[in-house]
Amino acid sequence: MKRLADRLLFLLAHPILLLISLLPPAWAVRTGKWAGRLAFLVDSRHRHITLTNLKIAFPDLRASQRWTMARRAFENLGKTFLEIPGLARLGRERAGRRVRYTGVARQEWSRAQREGGALLLTGHIGNWELMALAFGWEAEAKLAFVARPLDNPFFDRWLTRLRSRSGNRIIPKRGALRGVTRSLREGRFVGLLMDQGATGRDGVFVDFFGRPAGSSVALAFLAARFRLPVHPVYILRDPSGIGHTVHIGPEVPVVRTGRKKSDILENTQRFQKVLEGIIREHPEQWFWMHRRWKRSPTVSYEKRRKQREPSGVYRKTGNA
Repeated sequence: MKRLADRLLFLLAHPILLLISLLPPAWAVRTGKWAGRLAFLVDSRHRHITLTNLKIAFPDLRASQRWTMARRAFENLGKTFLEIPGLARLGRERAGRRVRYTGVARQEWSRAQREGGALLLTGHIGNWELMALAFGWEAEAKLAFVARPLDNPFFDRWLTRLRSRSGNRIIPKRGALRGVTRSLREGRFVGLLMDQGATGRDGVFVDFFGRPAGSSVALAFLAARFRLPVHPVYILRDPSGIGHTVHIGPEVPVVRTGRKKSDILENTQRFQKVLEGIIREHPEQWFWMHRRWKRSPTVSYEKRRKQREPSGVYRKTGNA
């Protein structure tokens, strides 16, 4: 029954996705901005989560400043979602016009490829789907990304086809070690989204914006096992809203003392601090809508009272 419902939902949504894919980039960005702003107004649950997260991360800001920051984060997410269907029509040449690259020297990147690839530390920043697709055409080595499959298998197949158009390999998160090992042996760069919460066997609590946050140990485990360099890679939307810049950071120093548990804890902390630094500089481009500090002993997402728009917030408009 669920499979039938999933199929029907996809069949209903697919024509809409096709129509969105025909929008020129500027129209998709403009429409996405207003869709994100509307979602901010009507989606009280995720607005509450976003504002709670921003209060944790930026306690010294005024409530009106956090409200504006949250609204702009929703607008960026709306732009990203409206851009995704259009990636099906994106090719190498058009990607080269929309996406620029900056960061480490080509010599360092080439060395990583010659020595067996690299591990990429990334997160839900900017339009992360565009980054993965465009980077697959740009990088000297092909990429593989670890991703959790979507709950709807029909949407998941659609998104996987889109993500792999530039030669990328998508590795399902469950049982990913075999796919990661194979990809690294082939000289691929392997990217992991490391900004989501993780607890139990998959995570440890480390400091993130001054609070303990459950964080995945996957990248620290892989760095120890394969002894490969770890580079932060992320994409930022330009002020125009249409152009994007991929930033490739220098290698993150990794501790390898031979004490497995303490090394994994220390390296996980280092990776989270790198992400925190990026997010602090560009908070309006991160995905604040998830409960990043879930199960943290010092954080509660319980909604105690209705949050209202602070006076005067909408007198200023955000960037496109």
